[in-house]
Amino acid sequence: MSDRPRANSISFKGIEENYGTAKAIVKSAGDLVLVQRGVIRAAVIRCPSGCGDDIVINLDSRTGPAWRLYKNRKGITLYPSVWRDTGCGSHFIVWHNKIFWCDYEYLEDEEEIGLDDRVAQTLTRTLTHYCDLAEDLGETPWSVMLSCRRLKKRGLAMEGAGKMKGAFALADAT
Repeated sequence: MSDRPRANSISFKGIEENYGTAKAIVKSAGDLVLVQRGVIRAAVIRCPSGCGDDIVINLDSRTGPAWRLYKNRKGITLYPSVWRDTGCGSHFIVWHNKIFWCDYEYLEDEEEIGLDDRVAQTLTRTLTHYCDLAEDLGETPWSVMLSCRRLKKRGLAMEGAGKMKGAFALADAT
């Protein structure tokens, strides 16, 4: 790890056709370029830890396991988190152009009451994973996960345990 501070946001630098050009553009921690040839294939990001490494994130599910890219008015979101098992070993989330280091401390501040209402209306008595709820609602998984957790805290939802952790259902009426 370098002495440079960690980045807390990404800086979207554009879309390129090849990895070499994309890698030449990412210069500072958190810089991100999408690689697109026909379809979006990858994201190249200068590691936000400040270590100086470039990370290539596969976004093309046709080539194997891939992250999901969400790009909307709030910015770029990647799902799932990026957890480096080499180099600096950093673990982070890219959500709405922000970088959240995986202590989740900052995520609890996101307050989206309108989304909570929509999630509550979507929940049933059957446990459903927050990723599937997000897909149904056209939202990012991180936003729906936090919404489900807020609903759980208010007693309106319940979360599964063990292998069902991350799946939510309406709370039983008492």
